[in-house]
Amino acid sequence: MNIKYLLGAAVVSAATLLSCQDEVSGIGGSLTSGEVTITVDSIETALESESVYYDRFDGRNTTKLLGRISVPEYGSLDCSFVSQMMCATKMNIPDSIPVEDVDSMRLVLSVPRGSLTGDSLAPQQLRVYRLDRQLPADISTAFDPDGYYDPSSPLGTASYTLSNIAKGDSALKNESYVRIPVNMPLSFARELFEKYRSDDPLFQWPSTFNSYFPGIYVEQNFGNGCVANISRAEFFTYWHRINRTYDKQDDDAYAYVDHIVRDSVCLMASQPEVLSSNVIGYKVSDYIKGLAESGRSVITTPGGYMVDFKFPIRRLLDAYHAHGDAMSSVSSLRMYIPATQIENAYGLTVAPYLLMVKKSEREAFFNENKIPDGINSFYASYDSEKGNYQFSSMRTYFLNILESEQNGELDCDEDSEFTLVPVNITTETVTNYNTTTIYVTKCQPYLTRPTMTDLKMDKAVICFTYSSQRID
Repeated sequence: MNIKYLLGAAVVSAATLLSCQDEVSGIGGSLTSGEVTITVDSIETALESESVYYDRFDGRNTTKLLGRISVPEYGSLDCSFVSQMMCATKMNIPDSIPVEDVDSMRLVLSVPRGSLTGDSLAPQQLRVYRLDRQLPADISTAFDPDGYYDPSSPLGTASYTLSNIAKGDSALKNESYVRIPVNMPLSFARELFEKYRSDDPLFQWPSTFNSYFPGIYVEQNFGNGCVANISRAEFFTYWHRINRTYDKQDDDAYAYVDHIVRDSVCLMASQPEVLSSNVIGYKVSDYIKGLAESGRSVITTPGGYMVDFKFPIRRLLDAYHAHGDAMSSVSSLRMYIPATQIENAYGLTVAPYLLMVKKSEREAFFNENKIPDGINSFYASYDSEKGNYQFSSMRTYFLNILESEQNGELDCDEDSEFTLVPVNITTETVTNYNTTTIYVTKCQPYLTRPTMTDLKMDKAVICFTYSSQRID
């Protein structure tokens, strides 16, 4: 325990003020006289913790994982996804285009460059199926798509790699996405076209459209060694039209020439407004299991292990009350948890963010799309230079605990039990005059890539700063 006392701060301030004034009123002196003690209590403590296995969590996310990877230290991961589609309310195709001019449809899956784990040149193949049942509202990563589609009738199949290297230097330098096109049945493209042309009311609401087209299931059919982060899934309808131009001919004469021009429009896409969920099968390695069973605090993504622990709130309350009847004020409460990556040959690193949430509220936190409130939940990013996670805004949590204690409502067990879960954090920065404020707008289970984190819970540091004043 490292404790620093800063005594007489109020006395020094008063002496400075006296040197600048000839006369000082004594009014209020009886209210402020006394000794002020500022205590910075830095405690390195071994937190009571346990790695907890889980294979079911909220997989609804704008990021969709697709592919397979096997890492000796990590285990094996198999990712697919299901998604409803948001339809366009109208079709922006000229009325002069007949249905016969619709020549194809493609589902285009877009992967931001570098948003993958594994070998981008690994050959892979995927299959797309049309769902024939509505997805359940309580869907999770453990969802079994069997019975929701016909495995004998795929909408399309595509072979691909997650690299633009085959497209040449220009695409390799300038393309910000790797796009995977999947050809769809022409009959489906024309069926959709005719429904739009007839002003079918099913396009007016997502619910009515989902009754006609419940969504898609995309699975990895072939390949291993790479998992992609798909940010967009869009259905494009293609048609051709005649474009007549007045061109110069070989004999220098001008004449009208007809050119066949292809055009396209996106009529369906996976959007945040509709249900979309990852289907994840993660088989944890024996190595990770051994670490967890030996008492190490291990966190993996997506799924696998999270960590339950007890925050020593009773110890902090006792330290706060150690000054007896002195008036006390809490300045800050922070916690640092050291962490390292688990060595592996595939470049799997630590989780970039951790959520610290009360164990009793973990399920509700994600089900209700909450964000960290600084009272029952907190978040921290990984500091690669210092090798730790810092939970820095815990003052309000302590004040609430203190109030509960004063009211006789304190439940030390429930109020001290927390869970550490890897998450994705989305923030928004607002600048007003000379101040910049960062707001958390979204907090979701971490699905971006596989990670392995070894938390050093036995070397956690809690920094508690408060001041006390004895009234004379």
